[in-house]
Amino acid sequence: YIDDHQADDQFLALLRLFHHIGFFAYYELKGVPLESNWVCTDTTFLYKEISKLLIIRLHPHYPQRVATKRFKKEGIINERDYQELFKEVEISEETPSEWLLQVLQNLSFTAEIGPGRFFMPTVLPKDHIEIPDCPAVQPLCFAFNFKEDAFSENLLDLPRSIFCQLAVHLANKDEWDTCPNDSDRSTIRYTYGDLEVFLIDKPGRIEVAVFCFESFIFSKKGPCPADLKKLHDHCAAIKDEVKEEIEAVSGSVMG
Repeated sequence: YIDDHQADDQFLALLRLFHHIGFFAYYELKGVPLESNWVCTDTTFLYKEISKLLIIRLHPHYPQRVATKRFKKEGIINERDYQELFKEVEISEETPSEWLLQVLQNLSFTAEIGPGRFFMPTVLPKDHIEIPDCPAVQPLCFAFNFKEDAFSENLLDLPRSIFCQLAVHLANKDEWDTCPNDSDRSTIRYTYGDLEVFLIDKPGRIEVAVFCFESFIFSKKGPCPADLKKLHDHCAAIKDEVKEEIEAVSGSVMG
């Protein structure tokens, strides 16, 4: 029963409750008016539509039309021509395109990396980016430890499932500028101030390799103590931000 006092808040609370106990799927999209959010009574509808984008990478014989080919190469959905892409992958005409774009962001499939440009790393080709040989510091390594018997033996590689969501979370942060043209499915390149940062997917761990641009070192004779302290402070900040986002993503992916 919903009474007249704060009826909107009570109804919204009911929607959230029914979502959590599995009656239906309700997505509160950021920046979208409440009345424009959708309740999916059949969640397979949404999964089916999103899968049409994901299959571009998984299906080796998927038709290579113009927008689809560009999307697979760059991992970018452009606001100016996304309807062409959605048409090529046969997104249902009953699905509001603007709403689907917001859903992809809300579920961390995409990150807006510029006005009207949405980065979706999970569709990128794999293993074609070469990382420079000499990072400024040894790669930061984030390994995964699970409780004994937490997963079956054939799921030991499960941590890799968080990589693309982690890449999206970092791309959404102000300090992290994504470089999609220099990225692939397992290696995402960012700039972080005067640093170049590679997020690297490895079995059982995620590595972060940090490189300095020439503008980072101010002394012509080489790094001085102040430069090294600056580098240390930046690397510490990067480590803390990556760790924070790994914890957030792990919670949503693994429960």
